[in-house]
Amino acid sequence: MTGTALARGGALTIGAAGVAFVAAAGWQRAGEFALLERPWDASALTWAALVGLAGCGAGLRSSLGAALLFLAAAWSVAVVASLGTVEPAGIAGAAFLAAAGLALAAPEFRNRPRTALAAFASLAAVAAAATFAGVRVHDVYLGPTHPASPLRAAPVDLVEWAWAGGVTSTSFAVTAQLADTQPADDLTLVVRSEPSGEEVGRFPPASLSPAGVARFDVAGLQPATRYRWAVAAGGREDRSRSGSLTTLPAGRASFTLAFGSCASTGSNGQVFDRIREAAPLLFIHTGDFHYEDIDDDAPGAIRAAFARSLRAPAQQALWLDVPILYTWDDHDYGGDDSDRTTRSRAAARAVYREIVPHYSLPLDGPIAQAVTVGRVRVIVTDSRSERDPSRWQDGPGKSMLGEAQLAWLFEELLRARGEAALIIWVNSVPWISSETGSDSWAAYADERRRIADFLVEHRIDNLVMLSGDAHMLAADDGSNNRFASDGSGPGFPVYHAAALDRRGSVKGGPYSEGVHPGGGHFGLLTVDDLGPEIRVTFSGRDWRGAELLRHERVFTVAQR
Repeated sequence: MTGTALARGGALTIGAAGVAFVAAAGWQRAGEFALLERPWDASALTWAALVGLAGCGAGLRSSLGAALLFLAAAWSVAVVASLGTVEPAGIAGAAFLAAAGLALAAPEFRNRPRTALAAFASLAAVAAAATFAGVRVHDVYLGPTHPASPLRAAPVDLVEWAWAGGVTSTSFAVTAQLADTQPADDLTLVVRSEPSGEEVGRFPPASLSPAGVARFDVAGLQPATRYRWAVAAGGREDRSRSGSLTTLPAGRASFTLAFGSCASTGSNGQVFDRIREAAPLLFIHTGDFHYEDIDDDAPGAIRAAFARSLRAPAQQALWLDVPILYTWDDHDYGGDDSDRTTRSRAAARAVYREIVPHYSLPLDGPIAQAVTVGRVRVIVTDSRSERDPSRWQDGPGKSMLGEAQLAWLFEELLRARGEAALIIWVNSVPWISSETGSDSWAAYADERRRIADFLVEHRIDNLVMLSGDAHMLAADDGSNNRFASDGSGPGFPVYHAAALDRRGSVKGGPYSEGVHPGGGHFGLLTVDDLGPEIRVTFSGRDWRGAELLRHERVFTVAQR
């Protein structure tokens, strides 16, 4: 065998290794062989691996053809890395492919300079055009919908990210990813009252996961009081990521809640700055915290997806200033239109319990939860991990919530009817819809009618619904909410706020107050407790803080 043949064989071997690494990165990203599946970057890596594989085949006959294909595949991986997520194996594979391509190209430039130059010029032109087109398509469908926040990432000290939630009138929880998964023995959460800075207490971790996520449970606080918290270890407090919050009021009180859903993984848009500047008591996240579409039993991938968003500077600043109440939807639970049959179910439930500072979860599986704010009961249902597949024929046996969660919802509604002046039901997907083939309650019309009949029968008329999923601001005064058997109700208002940072879409309807599709959107819900009446005002806003939609409803507080 000649030296030239040996050199070609060596280059092809390196190229084949590069193909294997890129293919492995695509598989790792999606959990399967994905050509036209989400996430898009997994599919793009798979196609790049196929181009590289074609280079291996071409190399048996033409060094120049193999060089062009190897370099095209390497460039494709580089473009994907600039726009999406590429695992380290993919970067290594691109390096191998580029090395193989250059090794095969060198003798061609020596022996056939004009031919090689023309071929590479053509490749460069095609690559430039394809890159320009690809970036444009990416930005139109998946890119940011509004300007990025001017905030920059703070250096990592003791924790990589932290957020607070599960807040009540006397307690709250914090979960934090420790920078050192083998923390000091004196790891605590230091809590101080504001503005005095007087130390209230030091709270050791209630749990510490093998992945280094610590949960701290704080108790013994005063209602409607501002506190500051920080993770401490080794005799000092974290210098970069301390947070603050206000405990919930007890009894009659007025307040503002923010809500929204649907943000691309790692979004750093200014919409998060506007929410933080509005200083809501809570931020209610109604799902699609990220868009990784992990439909495999992969807890590590799910943790990494959350971490990318939690580390985004604008999001981290929001979560440090405003406690969260969060339920998932499809893209952050499994894949598009995911349900109880998705392979990610067990991992998603486990990771949620590990990293989200949630309220008590009364059911073994679904992440249903509830909390009282002043005289308002907030009830959150899980519309994903118990639902039957939407493609199933509708009827009495088909459920979105599952029987156990539905029974819990009915119990909560009855209890709230007697104890609360107002009920807020947080339901992630569109309630008002007649599109039976859509990802909405229309595909579960029998169960929706059952809930509507329950509300009418028990005269639960002090209810407001908050929803997401659809990438729009929308409001209905209840006139299109007539799903009871006799068409008499339930008639409660429905408010949608999305997308935080995704392209616009419209689902369901009609909505009496109109629809504003788009990204950079969020909602504010102001509750004015006037004693005999409660006034609820929905303000749908954009990333500039401008109000695009407004609706107000006054509820009479019955003797309960």
